[in-house]
Amino acid sequence: MGITEAPYVELHCHSAYSFLDGVSLPSELAQRAGELGYGALALTDHNSVSGSMELAQSAAEHGVRAIHGAEIDLAATDGEGPTRHITLLVRDAQGWRNLCRIITLAHAHTRESSARRQRGEAAVELGAVLEHAEGLLCLTGCAARSAIGRGYEDEPTARRLLEAFGPENLYVELQRPYARHDRARNRAFVELARRLGLRCVATGDVHAHTRARAELQDAFVALAHHATLDASEPLRRGNHSHVMSAPQAMLSRFADHPEAVRESVLLAEQLSFSLTEDLGYRYPGADEQDASRRLGELCRARLHERYGPGAPAEARAAEGEASARLVQELRVIDRLGLPGFFLLHHDMLELAR
Repeated sequence: MGITEAPYVELHCHSAYSFLDGVSLPSELAQRAGELGYGALALTDHNSVSGSMELAQSAAEHGVRAIHGAEIDLAATDGEGPTRHITLLVRDAQGWRNLCRIITLAHAHTRESSARRQRGEAAVELGAVLEHAEGLLCLTGCAARSAIGRGYEDEPTARRLLEAFGPENLYVELQRPYARHDRARNRAFVELARRLGLRCVATGDVHAHTRARAELQDAFVALAHHATLDASEPLRRGNHSHVMSAPQAMLSRFADHPEAVRESVLLAEQLSFSLTEDLGYRYPGADEQDASRRLGELCRARLHERYGPGAPAEARAAEGEASARLVQELRVIDRLGLPGFFLLHHDMLELAR
């Protein structure tokens, strides 16, 4: 079934790379998405793209197009209290670079305690996200920790996101985990979206590909909070809404917002970035104008040392052949744009020597 045929695409999904939260491998999620008739699937692990390549390689086998992203923790403005979340999806290669940069910033301080965040908790300032918005599409976050509020609507934050991402790249995210005030919260978010001229999109906040994994997810929650299963019951999900559902089931879940369900398909069609294609990475020093000249001079000097007048007679006899081979190899290196790569490794080896 193609992406335009299914009425829903999952745009908020966690794999086992969301440690102690997601319980399914990216390949298992891709397989299940294919079985359910999804045309595409977005992987949005917590502050990580660790499973993105695995999804990219396995999704096509099941007729599913991989969409890449992450759920990002926003640092609390007062340095205390729980973080808020936004969901970022990659539109193009620049967006991939910016997402990786944002994740790097989120983890930059996780190895040392600070006044603003505890050791081990990844989070990034909202301002840093806004500075790296190019090429990314932003959803306003999960039901529990939405960037635009939980028990209220944080319109100032929504307007900051709108200013950075623009109306074409910012969506108000609706979720329904069958918790208290779900409907009221979604109605408030829809009204906020109307005031700001934004579209709404429904997501499932998937953490398991089948119900059989739901019990493992319960155990992970207990482990994450250093508690027993009984003691962690208030923290665990009380139903199976976090299990991947069929598109028609999502239409039923959001019966009062069917347009938000179908919007997921329209949104997914905009995201064509593929990790399996060449990202155009260039090694450090690849743009140096004289890299080829410097590498050639360095190689010819070393060739002269090995095959020149001071070398053994056998080596001197092979100088012509070695010189011709060097010219050929330098030509290949130059065509591939790799002179800077070889110069960098030369410097590293000389430093080690």
